[in-house]
Amino acid sequence: MTIKHLLMVGHYPLDALDRAPKVRIYRMAEAFARHVQVTLITGTRRQRGPWLTEAWRHNLLKAVDAVYVESASSTATVRDLLFLRHAAQKNLPVAVFVRDYYQKFPDLYPLHGAKSYIMALLYGLTLRAYGAWADILYVPTQGLGDLLPKGSAQVRLLPPGAVTPVSLRHHETASAPWILYVGAGGPYDGVELLIEAMGHVHRQCPEARLALIMRRAEWPQARIPEYITVTEAAGPSLLPWYEKAAVAVIPRPDTAYTRLAWPVKLMDYLSYGIPVVVTDRSEAARFVERYRVGIHAAANARALAAALIAVISSPQYRQELSMHAYDAVHQAHSWDHRAQSVLADLDRLCEKA
Repeated sequence: MTIKHLLMVGHYPLDALDRAPKVRIYRMAEAFARHVQVTLITGTRRQRGPWLTEAWRHNLLKAVDAVYVESASSTATVRDLLFLRHAAQKNLPVAVFVRDYYQKFPDLYPLHGAKSYIMALLYGLTLRAYGAWADILYVPTQGLGDLLPKGSAQVRLLPPGAVTPVSLRHHETASAPWILYVGAGGPYDGVELLIEAMGHVHRQCPEARLALIMRRAEWPQARIPEYITVTEAAGPSLLPWYEKAAVAVIPRPDTAYTRLAWPVKLMDYLSYGIPVVVTDRSEAARFVERYRVGIHAAANARALAAALIAVISSPQYRQELSMHAYDAVHQAHSWDHRAQSVLADLDRLCEKA
C-alpha cells in the first residue's frame, strides 16, 4: 500500500458518542488505524481551528500521504476550507465524506430568518468547495450524491458500517420481548408513529415492551403508557438494551428526505445481530430486503405493528434474521470494509500522482 500515514479531519467532537456523526468519525478512525498510521484532528469549529492552524505551521501535510474529511451537515469554517485547498495544492489525494444536505428540502426543514438563509447558502458554497478541492466526495446514498453540485470530484458511495459481531447469534435474556428504538425525536424520526403502533402491538402481545432510548431534551411530551420505557443512554450504557432487544425499529415516515437518508443506527443494530423493522421506500428498506435482516413495512401504525409482531412472536425467525445480519456484516458491511475501500481509492490516486 502506498499510503502509510493518513490525516483524518472530523467536524464533530468525540467527547461522547451520543450522535450518529460522532459514532461514524470514531469508527472510521478506529478502522483506519488498523491499516495505516492516522493523525486525527477533530472537534467543534472552535476546537479544531487552532489544531488546523498548528498543523499548517508545522507542515503536517508534508508528513502524510492523503487526507480524509468527515464533514458536518453545515458550512465549513474558513480554516477548514483553506486547509483543504492547501492539501489539494500539494497534490495530496483528498476525500471528503458528505453526510447530509437537508437544506435542499425547505418544505420539510423550513428556513426561518435571514441567518438561516445565509447559512443554507454558505453550505451550498461549502459543497462546491469540496467538489473543487477534493478528488473524491463520498456519500451514504446515491440519492444524496445526485443532489451535490457538479464539480471535478468523483462521487462514490460510502454508507455506514457495522462493528464486527462477536458471536453468531443474538442472545435474548429478558422473558418479555423488547422492541428497541435508539435515536432522535424530531418530526421526521417517527417516534409518534412508533408509539401509536406499539398500542396495536400491546393489544395482541400484552407482554411486549418498547424502549425509547433518546436524549432527554427530545423525550415525548405526551403521556407514555406503562409498557413503554423512555430513557437516555449512549456508548457502553446502550449495551444492556442491545443485549435484550428482540427487534429494533426505524419508523421514519416517507418523505423526499428520508428516501435518501441512511441511518447509522441500522448498522449498529445489525452489529449485535438484532433483527430490524424499517419503513418502506427508504435506503434502509432496500438493505433489509436485499440481505434479509428484517422486515420493511408501510409507514402507518397498523402495518408497522404487524411487522413487529411477526418478528417478536417467532424465536426461530429472529434467529434466522440474526444469522443473516451476521453474514452481511462479516462479508461486506463492517467499518473495516468501509475504511479499506477508502484507502484503496486513495492509494490509486497516489499511484497516479
